[in-house]
Amino acid sequence: MKYMGSKRSMLLNGLGEVIASSAPKAVGFADLFTGSGTVACHVAERFSVPVLAGDLQKFAVALADSVVGRVSAVDSDNWIDGWFSEARMFAERSSSWKEAIRIQSRLATGDIGGLADESRELCRTHERPFCRAYGGWYFSPAQALILDGLRASLPPQADLSKVGLGALISAASTCAAAPGHTAQPFKANETAGPFLREAWRKDPLSSVSRVASELGQRYALTLGQSSIGPAAAHSRKLSEGWLAFLDPPYSSVHYSRFYHVLESLARGTVGDVSGSGRYPAPSERPASDFSIPTKAPSAFSSLFAELASVGADAIVTFPANGASTGISGDDLRDLASVHYSIVEEKVSSRMSTLGGNRTHRAARQNTVELILRLSPR
Repeated sequence: MKYMGSKRSMLLNGLGEVIASSAPKAVGFADLFTGSGTVACHVAERFSVPVLAGDLQKFAVALADSVVGRVSAVDSDNWIDGWFSEARMFAERSSSWKEAIRIQSRLATGDIGGLADESRELCRTHERPFCRAYGGWYFSPAQALILDGLRASLPPQADLSKVGLGALISAASTCAAAPGHTAQPFKANETAGPFLREAWRKDPLSSVSRVASELGQRYALTLGQSSIGPAAAHSRKLSEGWLAFLDPPYSSVHYSRFYHVLESLARGTVGDVSGSGRYPAPSERPASDFSIPTKAPSAFSSLFAELASVGADAIVTFPANGASTGISGDDLRDLASVHYSIVEEKVSSRMSTLGGNRTHRAARQNTVELILRLSPR
């Protein structure tokens, strides 16, 4: 799963040790901005504490729930074949399936600009909303139909459905014809055309199968839960002895702009979209006060106050040099110090910019992350 500011590397470089020193003694662990679910799953798999994973977006909650919401491994991969068979039949019932396959067969050597035009025309009035929204843009028509079929054919068994949806979202992220996130697809021009061709030739079924097989062997030691909603709402579910993990947004652009394709897939529905980014209406894209410079200080202050009032400890990660929201590490430290005693450390990290380029910014940047350990006064 490609995600901005993923904590995967930090877990191996300081953050994992900080969590390990506190999580085993906690009543529960709450990942209030779960994002890719990396930290929530890390804790659920290693410590016998219930994990609460919360986020504004369904795709993030689904990724976390694929591990946090299960307490046993999936014994066999046989179910994947049955799921794929139903998904193929669903895709093949589309009126455009044969034409989609014809376009797919020409991707290796055909003119990518012409194929992109054909694909977008084919999907422009498609009867399937997901294909109509994203076919010919982030996915080839055949890829879009297969992904749509997989979403419509998820197994009815709860654990298999959780694993399947998590694998589907991760695979869609890997296959999407975009620099990393899904804010803009690759253009079908001389510069980006080769990347579009490469992405459209990927096999979603192969990617989903690999991830589903891996996910099936992962599970929580203690059953947790995942829930959609703002961090403040989830913080009110906590009590004394809980450990909250806060990895808030770093960008003044709402994260829903970067992950709207994955969100549509997680929801299983998509309405009208517009522009080259294929964005849904603003009302369909969750907004966070933590990404709004004028509201972020108040949002942080309120969250720290809420967590302290219930007696929860907290771990906070944030770029030491600040974020585009105008919030700095010093600001966070000052806001938290009203309610908490603080132990601070800094670790080096490599952060994905998901879309950087060698001209303006690198795809991955060296950064220094601030880790604050908060204990109620």
